[in-house]
Amino acid sequence: MESLVAMWLAILVTGLLAVPITGRLFPGETATHYFTGKILGWLICTYMAWLLSAFKLISFERSGVVVGLASLAAISALCSLGSKTMPRRDILRWEMVFFLVYFAGVTLRAENPDIRNLEKFMDFGFVNAALRADYMPPPDPWWAGEPINYYYFGHVAAAWLTKLSGVPSDHGYNLMIGVLFAFTAIMAFCIVRDGLRPAKPAISMALAVSAAALVTLGGNFHSVLYGPLRGLSPTTLGREFRFPDSTRYVGFDPPTTDKVFTEMPAYGFTVGDLHAHLLNLPAGLLILLILFRLVGRRLADRSSAGASPAEILALGFLFAVSAMTNSWDAVSYGMLMGLAGLFIWLQPSQVDAKSLTWLVLRGVAVIAIACLLASPFLAAFKPFASNLRLAKAHTPIWQLAIVYGHVAVPCLVLLTGLFLWARDDAAWKSAAMLAALALLLVALPELVYVEDIYGGEYVRANTMFKFSFAAQPVAMLASVLLIGLLLSRGGLKTGASAAVLAIPLFATLSYFWATHAGIGKALASNALTLDGLGSIDRDRAADRPLLDWLRAQGAGQRILLVEASGDSYTDAGRLSAMSGVPTVMGWQNHEWLWRGDYGATVIRAEDVASFYSSKTPANACRILTKYGITHIAIGTVEREKYAALDGRLFRGLGTVIVNSGPSILVRFDASTCPNGKSTDRMD
Repeated sequence: MESLVAMWLAILVTGLLAVPITGRLFPGETATHYFTGKILGWLICTYMAWLLSAFKLISFERSGVVVGLASLAAISALCSLGSKTMPRRDILRWEMVFFLVYFAGVTLRAENPDIRNLEKFMDFGFVNAALRADYMPPPDPWWAGEPINYYYFGHVAAAWLTKLSGVPSDHGYNLMIGVLFAFTAIMAFCIVRDGLRPAKPAISMALAVSAAALVTLGGNFHSVLYGPLRGLSPTTLGREFRFPDSTRYVGFDPPTTDKVFTEMPAYGFTVGDLHAHLLNLPAGLLILLILFRLVGRRLADRSSAGASPAEILALGFLFAVSAMTNSWDAVSYGMLMGLAGLFIWLQPSQVDAKSLTWLVLRGVAVIAIACLLASPFLAAFKPFASNLRLAKAHTPIWQLAIVYGHVAVPCLVLLTGLFLWARDDAAWKSAAMLAALALLLVALPELVYVEDIYGGEYVRANTMFKFSFAAQPVAMLASVLLIGLLLSRGGLKTGASAAVLAIPLFATLSYFWATHAGIGKALASNALTLDGLGSIDRDRAADRPLLDWLRAQGAGQRILLVEASGDSYTDAGRLSAMSGVPTVMGWQNHEWLWRGDYGATVIRAEDVASFYSSKTPANACRILTKYGITHIAIGTVEREKYAALDGRLFRGLGTVIVNSGPSILVRFDASTCPNGKSTDRMD
């Protein structure tokens, strides 16, 4: 409970500091004004600490928190000049709402807090590496001697908030899932509430809350047809429904040679991978909110101003954050910015060269600001996606209907209405813009894919995964907006239409019972915890003292570790991931993707295997000195993987500083090597 409160207080502080900034972006709307301050404040603090540490002007580990808060306070002070303060009653009301949503998100994560399986080791390793880093990019915990070559800014943002909170990193990891859950929910709430301003307050409030639930807890239509209605479904699996089935459906049930992933936020929050697509969800939805409000304002009042300087700066900053956190979102929401410009320009009074020029110039300004703000990241980053290819395989239409059936009809209704009954309805057009983006994101993987190291049956998998994850919440929001717009029109016919559209949409909330079937039992037995290291206590208890020693070492100490490397999604690299201390190599396939050099990963994997199979001190010393290793881990994974491991030989290479049954941690002493010195060191 202490960690939960500490993280909440950290968000409260950054959010309150950012209120004057978001007041410039969202004047007159207290909920949006207050909620968005939490996201923008967190991101501004992280960015300023990251930027100065990227230029080696400060140590992120020692000064990042103070510099971030001071920078946010300075920007906020400038924005507060001449502005009104938010009433305390509004602050209290909306903070209570946020805390309840945050508490719910953390509670759901605490049902299964283990930081293990799927991508968790990688994500936890990046957060721990950032916590220990003096300068950016952080050292790669699985590739000793080199920085991370991935979209790591979101992990740095998680580390910054963890450091401000003062909680253990495993608690911080799990709390961040709850934070992202809450941020996503409040953004969905703000978008729908803003889009339904013409509706009755009761309708807009009810649907805004519904949107928050649907985006964070709702599944796709497969989760309905193959879950509660499984007996009627054409499944080939011959077993009960499991919640991952809805993300591994196309190409898996029935099995084909074109396998793709169709994930959604509810799945991401449940499995707890603190991965790029989940980390950037709040920033992406904040981009959507700004563009959505801008289009709605311009369509409702053609004499109103275009994008303000504050909106252009905010969009540029958020696109920079997206490029550094999840570059796919920069593409997805870049398309939304293009659609926003198109919808504004296609007004009867705007279709001329001058209007188009001003729209293009504003778009160019956003892109220029984004490129400038992200330039330190881009200069150090080596892209690992190679080419854009035309898709040769395509998802059967009937399977697309099963995945997206709950949102396909509402999105098509919104687009159809543009040309028939809603040609002059600004709110309808704004919602239709979201529908257009959602359908575009669904269609793109059917046309093209980005080539990476994954081939064969999974050649489209990553492209489909990233675009479908972005499409699901956008389509949900568009669908809820349509229901609200129909209800606001009144009449039996439109009310009945809204009800028909709502049934399949709200039926996706049944996914909650699949993802969190055990939450009631966990609450009743008081089994909820934020301890993310429980799995190592249960399954590899002898390794825990080694991990505790590594985690206790200050960031200023130079420690390079050798431990077992191996395949992705195994326990290889567990000590480096859980401590942030770099090792020679962790998961080989992941490093192959990030480095783009399979041969280099083979060399490191062979060196690690050769080291643990050493028959003489000379061979062990050769590898230790090649990578500048300071500590040797002999734990349960190493003994399982390397049957020829000679523990006595490794004990003789230095001082045993941790001794835990079969597991030991040795501080390497170069004087124990032949000739008493190290050679061939990699620095």
